[in-house]
Amino acid sequence: MLITCSTILKLKHLEEMKLVAGKGGINRVIRWIHVVESPQGSEWLKGGELVFITGVVIKDDVNTLAKFVKDLIDKNLSGLVINTGPYITETPEEVKELADKFDFPIFELPFEVKLIDVTQSISRAIFMNKIERDSMNSFMKEIIFGESIFTDKVLNRASVYGYDSSKNYCAIIVDIDNFEKLTDSTGVKSEENIMEIKQNVEVIILSIMNKKGKKVLNVMHRDSIIIMFPMDEKDIYEDRYLDSANEIVKTVSEKMKELTVSVGIGSSTNKLRDFHISVDQAQKALNMIRIFGEKNTVRTYKKLGIYRIFFETNNKREMKQIYYEMLGKLIEYDNKNESNMLKTLETYISEGANLGKAAEKLFIHRNTMKYRMNRIEEILECDLKDINILFEFMEAIKIGKFLNYIS
Repeated sequence: MLITCSTILKLKHLEEMKLVAGKGGINRVIRWIHVVESPQGSEWLKGGELVFITGVVIKDDVNTLAKFVKDLIDKNLSGLVINTGPYITETPEEVKELADKFDFPIFELPFEVKLIDVTQSISRAIFMNKIERDSMNSFMKEIIFGESIFTDKVLNRASVYGYDSSKNYCAIIVDIDNFEKLTDSTGVKSEENIMEIKQNVEVIILSIMNKKGKKVLNVMHRDSIIIMFPMDEKDIYEDRYLDSANEIVKTVSEKMKELTVSVGIGSSTNKLRDFHISVDQAQKALNMIRIFGEKNTVRTYKKLGIYRIFFETNNKREMKQIYYEMLGKLIEYDNKNESNMLKTLETYISEGANLGKAAEKLFIHRNTMKYRMNRIEEILECDLKDINILFEFMEAIKIGKFLNYIS
């Protein structure tokens, strides 16, 4: 069970706590709790926390409280609990409107309730949840990367973590774009800070899944988060899992400064023993994103086309031979003359053999483009008006990109 703004309301000592704004964010995941009195205290928050204030500093200053709440929203906090009483009697309407606008949960807790009892109750739930999640992570790694024997005992253990054997599951891998370069450019070096970034991404993912009513199993692996995504019939036939993936990409780019993620999605399976195949496919979809130099995007394995064959074949030598037989003369010409004929051909093909569009894409005059295409025909001794020839060159270019990536 995830600890969210919704589930804490069922905990002991929280019976008097009431949601007064931000209902749309009630499924936000809570990573930890903090008691903050000074508005400047928000500087020390990292994301995913539930914040408590008594108002002893802010008091009845509506503008300061509103600014404080906006700071919490910008830092992707989980929610705010206002200890209503002598300092803040009730949540101002302006603050409620702000919270509703951003789906940021605000709760009121009567001053008579002992704050220590409430924070201890939530902390205990978070701690127990961490133990459960650590156990789930170990189990997920075992079924994905290990050599598990899928006995009834293993399936029963999976069901404890929320696995439903009657459903299909697909692997969704969320990978942080250019993470090594990002940590260098932002000065993030310590393991603690790197883990903090990954955990913030995980909180966003789990909050989205929780909002959509998806009980997922997930595990962090290197710079990625692997999700076991449960699929109902509509998910399978309407590709609704793409909505979840696109929302993850969009939300991370909005919530986390200078950071984007890309998502690879594998095919669905109704057998736990085959889930590792979906994970492998999702990773290949991610590899395609890297091959094309993309980021902040989503790709599915089932739409990789001929690249699926490239990934499955072990005869890289044959692929290399095909590549150079088809395009070797053009590559040699470019190297000798410091030209961009191969790039010109690739652009011409990608723009649907439209001379004008290709010229525009390359920022060159149409006549220059026409000259280059005539020269390419001479070098390769071919007719680029032949659709079959273009198709062969297109596949050869794909082989080249693939070989360049794996090397």
